Amino acid sequence: MLIDRQFIAVSDDQEQKARQQLELPTDFHLVEATRLLQHETGNGLVQIPLPGGQVVAAFETADGRRCYGVIKIDGLVC
Repeated sequence: MLIDRQFIAVSDDQEQKARQQLELPTDFHLVEATRLLQHETGNGLVQIPLPGGQVVAAFETADGRRCYGVIKIDGLVC
């Protein structure tokens, strides 16, 4: 999986626990993530670093549906 443009290994167990945090069905798969929460204020883009192990994650289904959320991945080494 890509986290901030780096390939990071995420185990099946870590992905399952991440999916459960957002209450997503098993057809959603973790595809990418970032450690920065970004917010457009109207005066510019603000980037907020998330605490250790937390990421803004994108989950996607085979037919292209996406879901985003902040999750914690235990044991994440980046």
